[in-house]
Amino acid sequence: MHPEFLWTTAACALVTIALKSSFIEGSRHIHLPRWFREALEFVPPAVLIALVVPGVFKGQSSLEAALGAVAIDPRIVAAAAASAVYWVTQRTMPTLGAGMACLYGAYWLQL
Repeated sequence: MHPEFLWTTAACALVTIALKSSFIEGSRHIHLPRWFREALEFVPPAVLIALVVPGVFKGQSSLEAALGAVAIDPRIVAAAAASAVYWVTQRTMPTLGAGMACLYGAYWLQL
């Protein structure tokens, strides 16, 4: 590894820690308005949707490139199955397991 890479990575880590800890440590001294604290509750779902939706509905996936094209896009089927499992169980691990099993199963059944 190059020293520039290590210094850049260390600098990025410090900036990330400073930004994240500023909300935690700063909350003792700066009181955010109630409407702002309530709005922060919507950040995790918004970030999750911003990461998941393009992955499900955008272009060719690496799994498709490795195994070949299929008639029905398994990502949409897997996302629907994972959503149904989460709606029923409200637990993360069964949701991830069902989604991955459905994704690979749908590819396998179409090959």
